[in-house]
Amino acid sequence: MKIRLCEHNQGAEKLAKQLEEQFAGLNIKIKKCAKQCKVCRREPFAIANKYLIKASDSGELLPFLKQLIEEKT
Repeated sequence: MKIRLCEHNQGAEKLAKQLEEQFAGLNIKIKKCAKQCKVCRREPFAIANKYLIKASDSGELLPFLKQLIEEKT
């Protein structure tokens, strides 16, 4: 599964580290810009297999991503 995060988005580094620790074999990259500037300014987000996933904070985003990863594996 490909997951892309924006380096300007709040909590991107921490989120990437948590996902890498819990799920081996994920293709996680922190991009300089994920071209989602309007979303990036307002809330944490990730792009997983070309789907935009957003939440009110990074703590909420992690469970959404975990669920998606578990469904796809």
